[in-house]
Amino acid sequence: MFYCLFFIVCSCTTKKNISGNYQYTGVSNGFAKEYNLSIRKDSFDMSYKSQDAYTNCVGKWEIFQDTLYLRCNKENVVTNMLSNGYMNKRDYKLKVIDNQKLIMIEENVVLSKK
Repeated sequence: MFYCLFFIVCSCTTKKNISGNYQYTGVSNGFAKEYNLSIRKDSFDMSYKSQDAYTNCVGKWEIFQDTLYLRCNKENVVTNMLSNGYMNKRDYKLKVIDNQKLIMIEENVVLSKK
C-alpha cells in the first residue's frame, strides 16, 4: 500500500514540475547543435539549431509514467512545410530523469533545465 501511494505522489510531483525551459548544446559529427525546449502548462515550443539549419515547432504534450510525449501541431500551409524552418520530425519521446533533466530517447541527448 505504501509503495503504491509513494508511486502516485512521485508521478504527480513530476507532472507539476515539468514546466520550464530546457536546453542542450553540444557537438555532433564536428558540428555544433543546440536544442531548446520550453514546456508550458498545456503546450510546448521546441527549436533545433545546427550549422545550416534552424527549425522549430509548437504543439501539445502529455506525460505517461516517466515518458514525456511531444506532438507538433499539424502544418496546413504547404509553403511553411517547404521552408528550411519546418521540423520534419513531428513526434518526440523524452524520458523524465528528474525535474531538472530530460533525455530525448531517439537522439540520445540530455536536456537540462535552465
